[in-house]
Amino acid sequence: MKDESENQSNSKNKTTKQNQKSADRFEFCKVCRLSHDQGRRHKYFPNHAKSLSSFLSRFQTKLSDLKFFLRNPSLLRPEHASRNRLWCVFCDSDVDEVGSSFACGNEINHLASADHLKNLKSFLWNYGGKMDQVDSFRISEEDLAKWEKKCASLKSGTINEGSHRPLIGPSNGVRDIRFPIQNYLKSRSLAPFHMMLIHILQQAHNLIQIEGG
Repeated sequence: MKDESENQSNSKNKTTKQNQKSADRFEFCKVCRLSHDQGRRHKYFPNHAKSLSSFLSRFQTKLSDLKFFLRNPSLLRPEHASRNRLWCVFCDSDVDEVGSSFACGNEINHLASADHLKNLKSFLWNYGGKMDQVDSFRISEEDLAKWEKKCASLKSGTINEGSHRPLIGPSNGVRDIRFPIQNYLKSRSLAPFHMMLIHILQQAHNLIQIEGG
């Protein structure tokens, strides 16, 4: 009985080890979104290559949208910060804009970082992308420096403008002067058109008087 019990125990242990080895052979491909036991050969299969192309294309589209703000920095209103975010597929990281002064500012800095470059190269090596694609999915130090310079100029211009403009309404009244129609409609959307026109003309008249003086 003792020998039989030991044999059963050994058989179970052997089966468990075999199952563990079988499970260890599987790895998850986040490009194809499936587990496989094909090792490094997997990245050369046609279905994987097709999925990779689509995967990279989707991220490149997001990057193209972001690069608009790289070329044209824009101040970001704090209440809009939480709505702007980027999931970086290479770093498995969610990049939001909380605390950023400029649209896509945190995303731009992330894509220009050394960590992103390292993770990007690792991704392309593991999943079969070409290394000459690296610059297509990152922001160069040169472009980052140009963006930072534009941001500094924009911020400086906003501060200077704020020190000379009339203090109309709240402290963020720059928008009130530049877009009186939009601001007026937001606060008095049911007002008659002629009243709105009078209000706009009064604002323009006051602004001209102050700038002329």
